[in-house]
Amino acid sequence: LLFHRAVLMSGSGLSPWALVENPARYAQQVARHANCSPDLPHPHLLKCLRERPLEALLTTPIEAPEFSSAFGPSIDGVVIDNGEPPSGGGNSGSNSGGDSSLRYASIAGFNTLNSVLLRKSVVSKLSRYDLLLGVVKAEAYFAFSGEDVQYGIEADRRSRILRTFVRNTYRFHLSEILATIVNEYTDWERPVQHPINIRDETLEALSDAQVVAPVVHTADLHSAARRNSYLYVFDYQTKFGDYPQLRN
Repeated sequence: LLFHRAVLMSGSGLSPWALVENPARYAQQVARHANCSPDLPHPHLLKCLRERPLEALLTTPIEAPEFSSAFGPSIDGVVIDNGEPPSGGGNSGSNSGGDSSLRYASIAGFNTLNSVLLRKSVVSKLSRYDLLLGVVKAEAYFAFSGEDVQYGIEADRRSRILRTFVRNTYRFHLSEILATIVNEYTDWERPVQHPINIRDETLEALSDAQVVAPVVHTADLHSAARRNSYLYVFDYQTKFGDYPQLRN
């Protein structure tokens, strides 16, 4: 083996932001900005992009939906499995296979990767390595503005944040998912919902959904193969910070 141990800090391949959904859309935007026709066959499009200056590629105005990524790994059926069993006579590198993979990826998103990683063969490969996984106390800290962190947020802002996350992450039963998140991450024993408490509950919900739950799921898969699996939570906070409410 090339290496024997790995460390995953604040994320895993099961996180909803770990894969790019509909990467062809971003590739077309880059192609147009670099004066390459997005309708070219893939080999010719790659050749055109490789001939363009790096600055032309880096200055492309790309904006991904909130809580998602514009650049990163994507399910192509070749490098990253698309979750479908291999066909008997098909060539995974053919155009038809690639198009099918892209369509499948755009529909299934990160749930496809979950189904792939549940296979025994994939878990067996994962279990070759000792694994240390870690999270911090406030993983979704940067989803909030400085004013949000300092003064808290109202219930309507929480609803907007969580609604955006659900819309950009899931495809079905969006209303039910949103209602469940709000219900599970609300302290109903408090007679009054203070903005600071709403902020903390929203922070916890986003942190769990984006990082903590996928990391724990990965640890469960890895430890099931009886390898050395370790999980840590880093909750140290500096003595002097911008936002006193977050100090212990």
